[in-house]
Amino acid sequence: MVITAPLAMFAMLATYPSNGPSEMPWVTPLVFFSLPLLFAIPSLVLAIHVINRPPESSPDRPSAAAALCIAGLVVALALGPALDLLGNL
Repeated sequence: MVITAPLAMFAMLATYPSNGPSEMPWVTPLVFFSLPLLFAIPSLVLAIHVINRPPESSPDRPSAAAALCIAGLVVALALGPALDLLGNL
């Protein structure tokens, strides 16, 4: 998110006019959460694979559960504002 924050600020400057609302309010959240969601997808696949294995063969179950919780939080933070902005169109 530290990497995509300056890009999101530039996207906000490029898509929001100086007077009135933006015609594309979804661009800024898309740019801001694009890289974290891109990295979250492979981690979710790996975490689900670890969770589905038997408990005795996977000592990394707590780490996988934490990865699932963090990825869910990022998705919730990404989808909340984006869906709210889509409702205002």
